[in-house]
Amino acid sequence: MLLYDLTSSYVEGAAEKNPMMRRGYSRDHRPDCEQMVIALIVNSEGFPFSYETFGGNRADVSTMEDDSAHGGAQVRPGAAHLDV
Repeated sequence: MLLYDLTSSYVEGAAEKNPMMRRGYSRDHRPDCEQMVIALIVNSEGFPFSYETFGGNRADVSTMEDDSAHGGAQVRPGAAHLDV
């Protein structure tokens, strides 16, 4: 079993040199700050399996569309298939 979770991290100040930093839905209630989205996949024991970073304006549901973003894991709600 693999578990998939998203979080975001924001920055204060200028981040114009980092193309991932964008304004989007802020889990931290900071719509005034640019942020990035971080996806983490862990195994059933809680150990990291894979991660991916996305631009801060990326919609949560769209993070599951790119299978290559999950280290070879094709993750869909309710099922997981690993290309080992």
